[in-house]
Amino acid sequence: MQTITLRVITGADRGRVFAGLRPPITIGREEGNVVQLNDERVSRFHVKIQEDDGRLVVTDLESTNGTKVNGHSCNLKILRYGDTISVGRSVLLVGTREQVASWLRGSDKGANDKRTDGTVGQPGEESSELDGSTGLVASSHSPKPKRISPQLPRGLSPGQAAELRELLDHVHDGLQAIYERAGVEEDRGRVILDLKAWQLHLAIQSELAELIRGIEDPQSLPQRPSDTGPE
Repeated sequence: MQTITLRVITGADRGRVFAGLRPPITIGREEGNVVQLNDERVSRFHVKIQEDDGRLVVTDLESTNGTKVNGHSCNLKILRYGDTISVGRSVLLVGTREQVASWLRGSDKGANDKRTDGTVGQPGEESSELDGSTGLVASSHSPKPKRISPQLPRGLSPGQAAELRELLDHVHDGLQAIYERAGVEEDRGRVILDLKAWQLHLAIQSELAELIRGIEDPQSLPQRPSDTGPE
């Protein structure tokens, strides 16, 4: 049975990571959900994610305010890495950093690989490959982005922490504005932005959300070897 990671990128719980969850998974406001969100616009039991024939399927549980996947209202939808689930004021990103980044890396197999329609590209022609983990098409000629792994500085004074929080809020709000203005054309498999830039923005926003949460709650930061003292 596969596992799923959900990362909260918008809402009161932004920065929280629910890792290694085994379906079935329920998301809602009440205790008893696998993913409990602090959001008054989320129903008591809002949505369910279950596995069916190797695929992850999200189902709205007749919630009051509905569920959106990639910005589109839906009651039933197959999930892929990099998808967003909107419930109430909260947005959850599906997949670990590595799973989303694997789509960004694209294919390096060359122009003679089979296309997604079964045909073969000609020499010198840009090819594309369907990554089965995401269902998204990635160009083999697209540059590989650098992996972004920022770290919070230690030993900040209260004033420094407040200044850093203000900066991260500013960047996060800007990325959220991009998300809110984007449109997903599911029938054509694209976003009305450069698709790779869109996924990269989501990855950056998720990392920034985790850093912001770390400022608010230092205990949530992963310990470094130096934090534990000499062995």
